[in-house]
Amino acid sequence: MKRFMVFVLLASCVAAAYGQVEFRKVNSQGLDIYYRVFGEGHPLLIIGGGPGDNSDRYLSLCELLAKDVQCILVDQRGTGKSMPKLLDASTINVALSLDDFEAVRRSLGLNEWSVLGFSYGGFMASLYANFFPDSITSLVLLDSLGLNTDAFLYFFDNLMSRLCAPDKEQMKSWSDPGRVAQDGHHALVERIRAMMPAYFFDKEKSLLVSGVMKDSDFNFEMGDWIWKDVKKRGLDLAKMPPAFRAQVLILQGRQDPLGESIPQALARYYPDARLLFVEKAGHYSWVEQPEKVLSAIREFLLGAPLYRDGCEGRSFSMTSARTQ
Repeated sequence: MKRFMVFVLLASCVAAAYGQVEFRKVNSQGLDIYYRVFGEGHPLLIIGGGPGDNSDRYLSLCELLAKDVQCILVDQRGTGKSMPKLLDASTINVALSLDDFEAVRRSLGLNEWSVLGFSYGGFMASLYANFFPDSITSLVLLDSLGLNTDAFLYFFDNLMSRLCAPDKEQMKSWSDPGRVAQDGHHALVERIRAMMPAYFFDKEKSLLVSGVMKDSDFNFEMGDWIWKDVKKRGLDLAKMPPAFRAQVLILQGRQDPLGESIPQALARYYPDARLLFVEKAGHYSWVEQPEKVLSAIREFLLGAPLYRDGCEGRSFSMTSARTQ
């Protein structure tokens, strides 16, 4: 346990160091969107999860990938510095969020870039590729939510089934109506912290995420407006023909509580997709198996050799994927 507390401290130091990178901004539909650029080389937009996560939560991912590529990390509208004065359907929706990515791309003078989406960000990345396919050279879906919100039918149950008794007691404690009434935002963050071991294959490594979590890392109101918009517009990519026909890498932790059906559906959906399962990894696969994730992404984007130990998968063509 002491060793992992040292790792948590080191992760916090990395976040602090990368957090010093200067923000840039671009105006998009009347709102200043803030972003940071790490490293040099092939440009890669990073779309974090949530929805509602502060981009600081993905500094460790940028620190990992910026060894080989240029990572562009955006404070999505409604998070971090990219905060409208009022959060409602007119300021927080999918269309505006996609326009924001386009504004950042143009501000960097890029005709196109690769895009990586994690968790909810994977769903958003797929939407971005669907509506702006000419802006994206390749797509990386890292432990993605998938083509729609169907995972919500079972995801929470999967998490709860993996928690030990003390974790469940913590969740129960932070669900107390008195605590929720006193500070509902903090109570929800603490429930997420209590659930974090269920996201991991190695539960001790969950400390690398939960140990540095802060209340300011999340804006749940932003997420509420996004899901309302998704429902209102019926944004289910599984019911739409794929508009994006360039290469797609699907990376999924083998023990991700999202299960294996989602990455398999993604692999069947995209005409030129490669699916790789990262062994001994849960939802935060880059935290548990950084070298394996880095190697797979490096090979995909740059053609570098793949570190194959504990990273298994296959390439899917249009024909083979649909006959699985």
